[in-house]
Amino acid sequence: MIGDKSGLLKEVSIFSGLDQEHLERIVEQCGWNRVEKGCEVLQETDPTSDVFFILQGAVSAKSFSLNGKEVTYSDIRAGQMFGEFSAIDRMPRSATVCATEDSVIARLSSDDFRAVLSVHPEVGVAFAEHLVVKLRKLTQRVFEFSTMSVRHRIYAELLRLCDGQGVDGETVTIEPAPTHYEFATRISTHREAVSREFSQLEAEGVLAVSRKRIAVLDTDRLRGKINI
Repeated sequence: MIGDKSGLLKEVSIFSGLDQEHLERIVEQCGWNRVEKGCEVLQETDPTSDVFFILQGAVSAKSFSLNGKEVTYSDIRAGQMFGEFSAIDRMPRSATVCATEDSVIARLSSDDFRAVLSVHPEVGVAFAEHLVVKLRKLTQRVFEFSTMSVRHRIYAELLRLCDGQGVDGETVTIEPAPTHYEFATRISTHREAVSREFSQLEAEGVLAVSRKRIAVLDTDRLRGKINI
């Protein structure tokens, strides 16, 4: 059984400004599901158009090439959303989404989501801000793929993971950390390249890697390596 649904929904960034009455109306319109780690939530090219809100847990958005190469676009955590592109343009899904943790997810139909945006301008503004953040992140990744070597993309991804921890300091612990393979899918390289660079960073005292945990011991030094 899922507990305080309106309280969980209020933790979603675009709904944080709504009052209890309006939250409860949206709660009634949503479908609610528990999704086990490793389960697929939706598949690329699916013709569905619902939008999803992560209330607990996390998912990963990814695609697979014809020869089976996996590319990870983003990790999406509690308080965030996915599926919004298809909810707006009604086009097939652009990525496969899988749960990376046991999760609680609410889903809202495209029509109901559009109605919420129309009725609540504060939600519409928050949604626009969400899309701008997403676009800026995509632009940064395109720049990195176009201008950086694999080594420097690894450094940049490590720093991005540090930022995701919400910690501002010289030493940052990433936990749970992606495996070397999962890390490689984020920056379009192979596991061996990630393992090699991690080992070099450990030898230099910049990184400490253990199972499910990466400690960046000197973020300033790592950031400086990108500019070399």
